[in-house]
Amino acid sequence: MTFRDRTEAGRALGDALAPVLAPPFVVGAIPRGGVTVALPLVERCRAPLALVYAGKLTAPAAPEFAFGALDADGQAYIDAPSVALLGLAPEDVDRVKGQVSEEIQRRMAAYGAPPLGAHLPGPGVVLVDDGLATGLTMRVALAYARRHGARDVTVAVPCASAPAAREFEGAADRFVSLVVDPEFRAVGQYYLDFSPVPDDEVRAMLARAATLAAA
Repeated sequence: MTFRDRTEAGRALGDALAPVLAPPFVVGAIPRGGVTVALPLVERCRAPLALVYAGKLTAPAAPEFAFGALDADGQAYIDAPSVALLGLAPEDVDRVKGQVSEEIQRRMAAYGAPPLGAHLPGPGVVLVDDGLATGLTMRVALAYARRHGARDVTVAVPCASAPAAREFEGAADRFVSLVVDPEFRAVGQYYLDFSPVPDDEVRAMLARAATLAAA
């Protein structure tokens, strides 16, 4: 399955999710691509949209290879075998964590939206991204939602690698992926248009979600 763009993928994901989600719940989107996927679900279900501020940890020598991820609380998941493979010293890991933390803070200031934790504890959470390759960012997002008291957590994506799907089928209360591919290579291969999502589009989508919530 190939999606025209993230919006089409979000609509298809909403079709799969709407019949099984029990209110109240909050849609937690991982910026930036995850926000575009999440908005059609928010529009359909009139659920609040929150941002899950998290980012991959990558080494400068291998920017496409993540060795972990960090959330807005500063909590990290570090994959030790990947760190060893990259030959990273503890100070290298700390330096990257600091850089990702700065980017998370920049996004929080740029978007002006409180993190998912501001909606918790209480409701269920639907965590949304545009796809899962390693699933490292979603792993810290799931831990964040649990730590802040989500009633239950659904992980929902348009596409996922087979290893990531197996992980979240066990770790989440519900896992939904429209495509699970044992030959998964990259999230972008499942989209005809996988253009980067700029900050101003994220702000516009947040404004749209806020308008729906107030209606």
